[in-house]
Amino acid sequence: MSSPNSAPLSGAAVSSVPVTPPARPRSPRTWYFLGTTLFGVGVYAVEMIAQLATFIALFIWNGLLPIAEPEQLRALMREGGWLGLSAIVACPFVLGALWVPIRIARQNFSDYLGLRWPDRREVFSGLAMLAALIVAWILVRLAAGQPIPTFTTETYRSATTDGPMVAYVIGFCVAAPIAEELLVRGFLFRGWSQSFLGPAGAIVLTSVAWAALHTQYNLFYMAHIFTLGILLGYLRHRSGSTWLTVILHAAHNVVSIAQVALIIG
Repeated sequence: MSSPNSAPLSGAAVSSVPVTPPARPRSPRTWYFLGTTLFGVGVYAVEMIAQLATFIALFIWNGLLPIAEPEQLRALMREGGWLGLSAIVACPFVLGALWVPIRIARQNFSDYLGLRWPDRREVFSGLAMLAALIVAWILVRLAAGQPIPTFTTETYRSATTDGPMVAYVIGFCVAAPIAEELLVRGFLFRGWSQSFLGPAGAIVLTSVAWAALHTQYNLFYMAHIFTLGILLGYLRHRSGSTWLTVILHAAHNVVSIAQVALIIG
């Protein structure tokens, strides 16, 4: 016989606390048309703010504030060395801004942006196509009687006279290609190509957007940039490598600076 205070040995219901199963980790996702567009605008805004902040800092450093004349401001905003420096400063901000939506999507940064190093065959093939495009546009420019863009000549002259030339070359031939290609052919192309646009629509739309951002040029040179965007978008889709488009973009800018240097010289 058990005592009144002892616990029952059998036949009693035992209460239990339900165990909540662990939550499944959310799978990675891709930003499609709307998300890619909104985040892309945000990244571009970050780039513009970083460049503007660089110019303001340079104005203050050189004792150029306040600026009274609009023409003086226009000339300062076309200082080649300053523009190159602003591109260099903005580049890491662009990378950081791109990291945010990719991190939210739980994706790997390099995989999402297509940062695969191309092989030599892809590089040589891309350079050959780029050379053909550049030659074609030079012939069209000569036939149409189009001068070299004023923006290009002004920035080059200011970089050679007022400097720093190194910042001009690095900014236009390294920092700008990296920032623009990772945003346009990396982030925008990735999301838009997997949306209702498909790869072909993404190639066209990224080229239109990229050309539209170059408002410092006239319609002739914006058309040049559009066709260059079509080529870079096609190669990005074919190779799966955004580093390839960075290399070709940088090569194009090197040729452009060399062409201006020869003409001015």
